This record gives sequence, structure tokens and C-alpha cells, in this order.
Amino acid sequence: MSDELEFFFDPICPFCWVTSRWVVEVGRQREIAVSWRPLPLAILNEGISYEERRQVSEAYPESHQRGLEMLRVIDAAVEKHGPEVAGDLYTGFGELVWETPAPDGEGFDPVMQVMARRRDLRPVLERFGLDPALADAASDTSRDPGLRKNVDEVRARCGDDVGTPILSFTPPDGPALFGPVIDTVPFGDDALRLWDATYTLATWPGFAELKRGLRSFPDTPLTARIAHGETTVR
Repeated sequence: MSDELEFFFDPICPFCWVTSRWVVEVGRQREIAVSWRPLPLAILNEGISYEERRQVSEAYPESHQRGLEMLRVIDAAVEKHGPEVAGDLYTGFGELVWETPAPDGEGFDPVMQVMARRRDLRPVLERFGLDPALADAASDTSRDPGLRKNVDEVRARCGDDVGTPILSFTPPDGPALFGPVIDTVPFGDDALRLWDATYTLATWPGFAELKRGLRSFPDTPLTARIAHGETTVR
């Protein structure tokens, strides 16, 4: 079984967040070397028009922008301190979003409004002993071509019709998959069962897709009021 994994992420994706916490749980029980790599949905989903995204929520396009800003900061930190800081910063930025208490109001839009808020990223950088001035990279568009290369790399590994997360086993030449898309973090033996099943499918010769169109919305503190309800948002 592969002990190397590249996990491509965007902090603003709830599906990605839950899956990432599962991978962290697996890493507590198995010796897996995980490399965390930025994958901005703002770039990956450029084929979805602004108006189509606004039909989901007025704040949907802005939420993608917040994810891109966080990933620019992570990219700047990786450039200065090395790739080992990416996972910690993903955890810190993800907690800023997904550990937020659930907002009042019904439906998805109040959650999306929270997702789209601008946040002070400096305390997270300080938490991990990094220069808080790295937060200025949030507006540094010169980093976008490098982030776009990650998008191109993901598409080369597993195709165009994908979102986050991407799991790339034995990179760069091993199999890569979009998903698994889950709504709750499994722990203990359940986490390992899902890991083994995912790895088996990923490495099965010729395996391409296993999909269910209806999705249950991920369960986080922010999404508590809408968790487990059906959604098509990615």
C-alpha cells in the first residue's frame, strides 16, 4: 500500500475540509506521508460562469475568492519556509471558516455569507510561528500563475470534471481521484475501512468512476443547521 499521498485542497470547500480531517485521522493510525497542495476552486471552476455561481448564492463567487486569498498566503509561506507548513496553515485557515458557529437563518445562503467573509489571517500565521506579514500575500495576484500550475497538474492526473479534494497516491505517477466526498469525519476503525476501500478503488486497473449525484451537506459547526441535507454544491 502507498505510504505517500498528495492532497490537493481549497480551505473554502466544506467537502474538502471533512475529507482532509479524515486523512489526518488515518495519519494518526498509519504511517502516511501527506503533502498538502493548494488547488484554488476560483481557478478550477472558471468554466462555471459568474451568473451560474450566483444562482447558488450571491456570495458563492466571493467565497471562492476567499479560498484563493488563503491559498496565496499558503503559497507565500511555502516559498519562504518550505512545503511542510502547508498542512498546518490549511488546518488553521480551515478552522477559521468551519469552526465558526452556525449562523441564524434557514437554508444555504446564510452559511455562504459566512464563508465569503474576509478574515484576519495573521493570528493563524503567528500560531504556527510564521511572519504575520505573509498575510499581505492574500492580494498578490502574481502568485496565481503558480497556483494555476497545480490546477493543470491535477487535470493531467485525473481529468477535467473534478473538484476538491484530490487524492493523488504515489505521486506524481500513481492514481489520483476526486474525493471521497463524505459528510462526516470517520474515526478509528471506520477511518481505516474507508481508507482501504478508497485505496483499493484508486489502484484497481482501469477504475474510473463511482458516483452518486445527490450529496449530503458536510457536518461542521458552521454548517450544523444544514448538515446532512441534500446539495449539489461543490
